[in-house]
Amino acid sequence: CTCLWRQQSKSSRYLNETIAWYEQRYVLNRRPIKRVGGKGDFAQPNKYVHEGRYYVGEAGGLQDCMWGFGMRYAITSGVLAAKSILGECDYETEVRGRLVPLVRTSAINRFLMNRVGDRGFKMVANHWMRDQEKKGDGLAFMRWLYKPGIVWSLLWPIVKLGMLRRKRLADGRTVHRMPFRKSLSRDIWEPSVRAVEIGAQWDAIRRSGVKTSFGESDA
Repeated sequence: CTCLWRQQSKSSRYLNETIAWYEQRYVLNRRPIKRVGGKGDFAQPNKYVHEGRYYVGEAGGLQDCMWGFGMRYAITSGVLAAKSILGECDYETEVRGRLVPLVRTSAINRFLMNRVGDRGFKMVANHWMRDQEKKGDGLAFMRWLYKPGIVWSLLWPIVKLGMLRRKRLADGRTVHRMPFRKSLSRDIWEPSVRAVEIGAQWDAIRRSGVKTSFGESDA
């Protein structure tokens, strides 16, 4: 799993380097060679139901802005959408009541973490590990971290204005989306010899007619 905030258009290059790194340390069986993937959307739309469409999971921006988690949001929103179609609930109301507060809290956590830097992130991670050893449950700290509160509610307008960018989509909806960051100097480096070989190997396979499940772009 690779999460990129910068250099999105060069994701294959990073994947090649990752494969090369693992090959040096582990015995990998990559046959048959395939590449699949997808893109998450860290966004807050103004509508989750629009023109008969139910936007669930990443399509609805229901993804954790702090860690990139999204499986639980996808399953929960999918179930709620199905129940709404069957007339058992109102999807828009349920998503805004059960999932949106968690997504907003994750955005606030990301906003705060961006301001404490790597040292602050390591402190949080170390505290998480100590809390897990003490309680025997790594989720206890996460539940506390994601519990919406008054302070977090007051911070949301600041986060929405300072970290997210407003954009109007082609379908008429409006979203506040976390933008890709500009490249940094450390993002510019020469690929290893093995990574270049892995890239050439994949190019040869792709020329035979195999396609990836998504394209590389900054969109």
